[in-house]
Amino acid sequence: MSRLPLPTEEELETRLRRGEIAFPPLRLTWTASPAKEIDGVLRITWKDQTVPFAVQCKRATSPKSLADAAEKSRQRASAAKLQPLIVVPFLNEEALDTLEAKEVSGIDQCGNGLVIAPGGWFIRKAGSPNLFRPDGVIKNVYRNTSSVVSRLFLARPAFDSVQEALEEIRRRGGRVTLPTVSKVCKELENDLVIERSRGGVTKLRLIQPEKLLAELAANFSSPTVSRRVTGKLRGIEAAELRKFLKEWAEKSDNQIVLSGASSVSAYAVMARSGVEEYYCSDVFGAVRALGERFQETDRFAAVSFLETRDDTVYFDCRDNLTASPVQTFLELSSGDKRDQETADQVRKLVLNAGAPAGRK
Repeated sequence: MSRLPLPTEEELETRLRRGEIAFPPLRLTWTASPAKEIDGVLRITWKDQTVPFAVQCKRATSPKSLADAAEKSRQRASAAKLQPLIVVPFLNEEALDTLEAKEVSGIDQCGNGLVIAPGGWFIRKAGSPNLFRPDGVIKNVYRNTSSVVSRLFLARPAFDSVQEALEEIRRRGGRVTLPTVSKVCKELENDLVIERSRGGVTKLRLIQPEKLLAELAANFSSPTVSRRVTGKLRGIEAAELRKFLKEWAEKSDNQIVLSGASSVSAYAVMARSGVEEYYCSDVFGAVRALGERFQETDRFAAVSFLETRDDTVYFDCRDNLTASPVQTFLELSSGDKRDQETADQVRKLVLNAGAPAGRK
């Protein structure tokens, strides 16, 4: 579905005046307001009852901007002795929950909304899709390369600057730029996942690790594998193999790491058997380096090399080539029932590492 550009606050007000924004079964009637603090007065009628609301039109719809707008709307409506109401392009379920908790009404241009008339009526409508595209932001900070920045906060929850966060990402094997880190942090702040304090220096702190991990899981997709080579090993044990592959990757400027599923024993109790899987940036290079110690075959195979250029799988891997706990959790949580049960063990470990100070 092709999405429309976000309307400006002036356009939202114009559409209200023209009666182009509706919220059936209620009837909306716009009137101008002499008070500069509010955009106008919206008289909302249901049956024989009419309630006047002080309107604030807002373009932004992120959780942070919505919470700020709701608070300001309450203050300004109280001064005007009216009920508070904000009008925005789109309201999802989370946004409606925020408004309900603050006892502020809200209507969007997609058909969703919440109207509260104290002592009168309570009407909430949700489920209509977002008709508008994001405006000048990274599309999804919980997916693809951008997710490396999001994952960082689950490994280390606080930084003194965006630059420090970038340096930590690179130390853990991530490949992103400073502008990307800055943009992702801004979106995480808008989603109320992290907070940024400014006092000459911008400090970053994770405040909702549970929400962050849930968003990463909801947006996770397995890496694209372009090549797979499976076989048996000769004269080399698992621990020795990992050491050999680690040294090969460092010398050849390649990347290699165990898959999350093959890393589970480092973080949870789960019996696994079968093939040990490695993600690798150059499968043929790894196989050539092993030489006669590797025999390609599908029968009684012990190891499998999966070629992928997806940088997220290599981010924050351990010295013994174990995948990060976040990667391990994400892979397990997208697996079968047994994998998902084991994922809960890893989840607790991840959240403990990413817990804000005082919550561990």
